[in-house]
Amino acid sequence: MNKIFRFVKNRIMKKYYTTIVVLFVFSTLLTSCRKDASIKDVKICNNPSGSQCPEDMTDFFGVETDTVHLFASLENASENVKVDVSWFYKGADTDKEEIMRGSFDSDENSTIHSMLYVNTPGWPVGEYSVVLQIAGSKSDPVEKTFKIE
Repeated sequence: MNKIFRFVKNRIMKKYYTTIVVLFVFSTLLTSCRKDASIKDVKICNNPSGSQCPEDMTDFFGVETDTVHLFASLENASENVKVDVSWFYKGADTDKEEIMRGSFDSDENSTIHSMLYVNTPGWPVGEYSVVLQIAGSKSDPVEKTFKIE
């Protein structure tokens, strides 16, 4: 009787361990196939063509620029993903300070368009930057810098 009990117990344990291993491998495969959302093709310009910047600009003249446009592509995102966009200014004698913040509710593969408008009485000369971050994502934020002269 003891041999039968051990035999049945061993068979059950083997099936149990096999099931655990199969579930582990299956869950690993599922999580490795999932791609994290990412921000690609980030461009800044002052004169967009349609819904895109014809070229990525890093230097602007304040007298020629009334709006700075940012375009970026969102890839591999789930539905209703939120993207935070923050604009910063750093003058020659000042620390970097946030001048505008916004967020976009986007879907799977969409284009993000954010604009920074001219201040009154005009653009302060200095270095500007814009930071894009997918809310709740472990991916690093994307930062673009530019100068206004």
